[in-house]
Amino acid sequence: MTTFSQYRAMSRFGLGLGPLDLQACSSDPKGWLLQQLEAQDPGPQVPDATSSLIAFSTFQENRKLLNEVADVDKATAQRQALQKTFRARELDNFRQRFEYAARTKTPFRERLVQFYANHFTVSHKGKRAIALASVAFENEAIRGNLDNSFADMLLAVESHPVMLLYLDNNNSIGPASPGGKKTKRGLNENLAREIMELHTLGVSGGYSQQDVQALAKMITGWGFGGLKGTNPRIKPGEFYFFKQNHEPGPQTLLGREYNVAGLEQGRAALRDLAQNPSTARFLATKLAKHFIADNPPADAISILERSFLESQGHLPALHRTLVNLEAAWDPANQKFKAPYEYVLSVVRAFNLPLKGRIQNLVRSGLMTMNQRPFFAGSPAGWPDDTRYWSSSSALKKRIEWGLAMGAAASMGPRRIEQAIAMLPADATDLQLAMSRAESPAQAAGLMLASPDFQWR
Repeated sequence: MTTFSQYRAMSRFGLGLGPLDLQACSSDPKGWLLQQLEAQDPGPQVPDATSSLIAFSTFQENRKLLNEVADVDKATAQRQALQKTFRARELDNFRQRFEYAARTKTPFRERLVQFYANHFTVSHKGKRAIALASVAFENEAIRGNLDNSFADMLLAVESHPVMLLYLDNNNSIGPASPGGKKTKRGLNENLAREIMELHTLGVSGGYSQQDVQALAKMITGWGFGGLKGTNPRIKPGEFYFFKQNHEPGPQTLLGREYNVAGLEQGRAALRDLAQNPSTARFLATKLAKHFIADNPPADAISILERSFLESQGHLPALHRTLVNLEAAWDPANQKFKAPYEYVLSVVRAFNLPLKGRIQNLVRSGLMTMNQRPFFAGSPAGWPDDTRYWSSSSALKKRIEWGLAMGAAASMGPRRIEQAIAMLPADATDLQLAMSRAESPAQAAGLMLASPDFQWR
């Protein structure tokens, strides 16, 4: 049977039970996790964000051109074909992302990527323009900075065209800038507010509305090139600092004056926010909540907070501290799997092929259980607590899906024996029920619907 340390390494830090993971972590579960922090991680092979944003603009332009086609039936057919092609690209990005996570040999790294992707949420809901570029954003801004400092990741995220588009900073213009005087347009505070409330200090981080406005002014001019730009220096879809839209003059943020001009003013502010003690506390609390329990021990939060401050936000050091937390290895199940991690853990546990009915069940399951990737309802991302995901109706949907997946997987007795062997030693009732099941499909369904599998 799986030891508690092996089970915790796979389920709490990794992406769920799996025969390959069990073999890899068998002798040293903690060492297996720490090794993953040193691994190379290319991520799913999807088109980069720049080309994806250009592809969406081209799609929009082609749709507009069809409005001028006199033959209504022909225009309708072509519009449907365009839509089908766009949707196919969306689904392929999702498939690439999910399959990468399902097959990765570094599941701890992948869980960290998913944690920070939720922390820095971007959503297609109401923002279809980023639909083709969200996985690339995750690769470029988050995965690409997992071995760097939190400040590096923050700067990459906030200057990424996908985030700038999602939170409307490309429409924010300094009122006293040449562009503001000419257009009479002003600030958009969305990105500045979410940087402080959700990405760094937290809602209780001690900032004011004046601080939000100051930061909004400091990041005016942060945008990206459009397809119709006539300036050859501005590459379509790439970050660009529009100097003419930047609010001139010094700004005061959290009591500190920033006299530096232009692009560097906002960058300096973000670097300071990244190392603020409130940011350390906020991020430490979120990490402890995700990896330990909905209500983690106060000392665990304090240890992570101290690690963040002492290392100046160096993420690998913070993640090593996380692995070494005694509370994270508590044998009790304390975290209820969100739908995405639940579905992913099912695929990994049985090494299921992502094609045909299995692939359809993965996609429909996430829709039914209300966690469609990159479709969170707000910039706060998906909730990370049991109450949100464990209502009676949600549990009913989850159990029904688990039974359907068990029936669809077409597993033989050997695979069920492997699954039983992966369960922790205290899951005796589930092990007995699975061994007595009338068929492999029933045994798999029992496992997937059980509390032992749904909690980590």
